[in-house]
Amino acid sequence: MAAVIPNLNGAGFIGTCVEAAHRAGIDDVVVVDDGSSDPSPAEAEAAGARVLRSPGRGFAAAVTAGFAATAEPYVLVLNSDCFVDEDAVSRLAAALDSERGLALVGAGLRTPDGAAAKSHGVLLGLGGAIRALLTGHSGRRIARLGSGVQHCEFVPLACVLARRAAWDSVGGIDTGYVFYFEDYDLCWRVGRAGWLVAVCWDAGAVHLGGASSGADGQPWLRQYYASLARYLRKRYPGGWIAYPAVWLPYAVVQTVRKPRRAKDFVGAARAVLLPPLAVGDDVVVRDE
Repeated sequence: MAAVIPNLNGAGFIGTCVEAAHRAGIDDVVVVDDGSSDPSPAEAEAAGARVLRSPGRGFAAAVTAGFAATAEPYVLVLNSDCFVDEDAVSRLAAALDSERGLALVGAGLRTPDGAAAKSHGVLLGLGGAIRALLTGHSGRRIARLGSGVQHCEFVPLACVLARRAAWDSVGGIDTGYVFYFEDYDLCWRVGRAGWLVAVCWDAGAVHLGGASSGADGQPWLRQYYASLARYLRKRYPGGWIAYPAVWLPYAVVQTVRKPRRAKDFVGAARAVLLPPLAVGDDVVVRDE
C-alpha cells in the first residue's frame, strides 16, 4: 500500500504523520508539498517520505499528484496532521478486502485528548446547506457505532483508504476544489456510481484538525463558501441557485453586523454567485 499526504506548512507534525504511517505498514509514503514556506518538506523527507512538488492549487491537486506517483491498488489519503494507530491501516485494508463494492473506508478519528472527532456523516444537500447558513445546523445526523464497519454517505479525507479501481472509475478527486468540499464531492460521485463508503471504527487515528489552514493565513472563509457553491452547483444543476439567493442577503446582514468580515464576503461573492463547474477549473478566491 501507499500513502499520499498533502502538505502545506506542516512543520512540527508532518514528520510524526510520516513516521506513524511507516509504523502502520505503509512502505511508500508520498508527501506532496503545496508551496510550503516552512521546513516541513525537509522534515517529511527526514522521516522517510518521498517529497514531491504539487502543481500548487490546494489539497485536491496535491492528492491527485500523489495518486499519479503511486501504483498500489489501495492508497491511504492522509492529512498531514493526522497520526494513524499502528494497526489502523491493516484494519482499513481488511475492510476493503472483505467488501469488493467498498470504495472508501475512513478511520475512526479522535482528538489528541481522546475525544471523538468527526469521522463520518451524511452528504450535505441543498436544503441542509441553506438550513446550516441560517441556523448553524444542517439537520441530518447519523448514529456513531462503537465498533466494526459502518456504511455511511460521507467520510472526511483526513484518513481514508481508497480503492484505486473505484477512485479511477469516477475520475478521482475534482482538482477544481482548492480547499473544502472536495471530500463531499468525491463521496457523492462515488455513491452515484454505485460504490459504497464506510468508516471502520476499529481503525483509529489522532487528528489535530485545521492545522494547515489555521497556520497559513489564507482567506479560508471565502474559500469555504466558494467551494460549497461549486459543490451545490454540480450536484443540483437545476436548483443550486437557491443557495446564493439566500447567501447574498445573509452576507449583507453579516457584513453590517461584523464590518471586519466584509472583505471575506465581498471576496467570496463572485464564486458563490457563479461557481465554475469544469474539473480543473480553479475556485481559489484571491485578494483583489
